[in-house]
Amino acid sequence: MSFGGRLILLKSVLSFLPVYALSFFRALAGIISSIESILIKKNWGGSEDNKKIAWVDWVSICLRKEVGGLGVWRLKEFNIALLGKWCWRCLVDREGL
Repeated sequence: MSFGGRLILLKSVLSFLPVYALSFFRALAGIISSIESILIKKNWGGSEDNKKIAWVDWVSICLRKEVGGLGVWRLKEFNIALLGKWCWRCLVDREGL
């Protein structure tokens, strides 16, 4: 699979798998680093047995497109944003619960 195809797979499928759990619970740092390491390995086409060289660091990949990155979400910040959304929703829509 080409690098562009792997990037689309990473952004559209693999990044959204933990969204439900991340929207309700604050993830531990170890869990986030484990998920991000899986995403990094899938991005470069590696696996547990077959390691590949990462030509671009993960921080550069997670930058916004306007700044020269690829626009992949950082899971820690995404988790905090999802939890903040629920806090905001509870404050604004008191009748919702």
